[in-house]
Amino acid sequence: MGRPTGGASASKKPKAKSKPKQRGGVDFKKYKHKVGRKLPPPKNATNTEIKSKLIVLPEQTMASERAGMAVNKRGLTLRELLQQTVHYNPKVRRAAMNGIKDLVTKHPAELKLHKVAMIEKLQERICDSDKVVRDSLYSLLQSLVFPSLKEDNAMSTRSTLSLLMANVLNGMTHLSMDIQLMAFRFLELVVLNFPSSFPRYAEQAFNNFVAVLSNDRIHLQDKSKLNSVLAGLAHCLSLVARVTENDDASNRLVHNRPMGELWKPTLDEDNPGSGAFATSDVLIKLQNLIRILVNSIEVSASEICAKPANDAQSSEALLSALHCLHLICTTFIHEAKKSQMEFGRSNTQFGPDWLNSSVLVYLKKLWGVKRLFHEKGDDRFFVFNLKIAELFLCLSTCVDDTMFPAEELCQFVSSLFTKQKYFVTRISWKRI
Repeated sequence: MGRPTGGASASKKPKAKSKPKQRGGVDFKKYKHKVGRKLPPPKNATNTEIKSKLIVLPEQTMASERAGMAVNKRGLTLRELLQQTVHYNPKVRRAAMNGIKDLVTKHPAELKLHKVAMIEKLQERICDSDKVVRDSLYSLLQSLVFPSLKEDNAMSTRSTLSLLMANVLNGMTHLSMDIQLMAFRFLELVVLNFPSSFPRYAEQAFNNFVAVLSNDRIHLQDKSKLNSVLAGLAHCLSLVARVTENDDASNRLVHNRPMGELWKPTLDEDNPGSGAFATSDVLIKLQNLIRILVNSIEVSASEICAKPANDAQSSEALLSALHCLHLICTTFIHEAKKSQMEFGRSNTQFGPDWLNSSVLVYLKKLWGVKRLFHEKGDDRFFVFNLKIAELFLCLSTCVDDTMFPAEELCQFVSSLFTKQKYFVTRISWKRI
């Protein structure tokens, strides 16, 4: 028998051969780091530490720099506030406008010294997108800047206003309706304070009035916006009517003078009521305004008649439009008379024939509005009929009987006088 297989010697496995150790250098040495200990910086790390020293000079503090300078309650100077008016944030622009008003109120000398610089910087805010900023600018110009600007001579005022009016006329053609309407308020403010400056911008201003009143949006929106535009238009038309009336009176004086005295001037250039308004372009713009105003009167009249109660906004719009029509007709009548007096001027250019063919044609619609109010017989329509009668009496010297029957006009006026006596008697009885 042979040797038995298996056993202790058979269960032992052969040992694995150990790997031979590498000889030569090691490319990367592996470090064993303990957990929680901060790693050392690498050998090729760049030192980015910055060392600085503070130098304190007490003479260069903000308080010493502004010693003796005019500042507002927040410690800002006029220059800093003017720079903040062009900030992108509307809240900063509002605070800057309020700060300027506070500063010039506390330091009036700053306004006298820097009023031109203020207007040059603040004129950009006329077309500002924020309503509060525009209102703040309007209040600042109305209460502080314009009263101080009146004290300057005419030449400096004219150059300053030319910059302001450029932005006002630009705002009248803005895409935003709110900015447009605010620009008309700025125009009214300029006309009220500096009436002699308006003739240079009359044609552009009336062209913008025609554009905004022809837009249906202003009639569909709040009537207060329409009333604001009509109020500004009335101030501009009153200037034109006053100048045309003065020209008519001066032409009568020239017509009655001897030939040796015709060289003498009849108008004072420094007089706010004098100026050259009645050019052909301006008269054409006023003719377009008649058509637009008559349409506005018809719309307001239909709205008032449709409502059982009195609408204050619509009534004010109707009265304002009638007042503007009266001023335009007064201007045209003086212009028609002037064309017959002026030397070297065509009698048919803006004479009575032009008045009948171009102006009175549009006013025929008012005759229908008058009948509408008269048929209602309501006391609240008395004021409207009174303004219409005043308008037709103003045109009585130029009205053709075929267009406006004189007998019907006399009956209409007499009925108004009768109703007025009734109102006066009723008011006197109430007082008793």
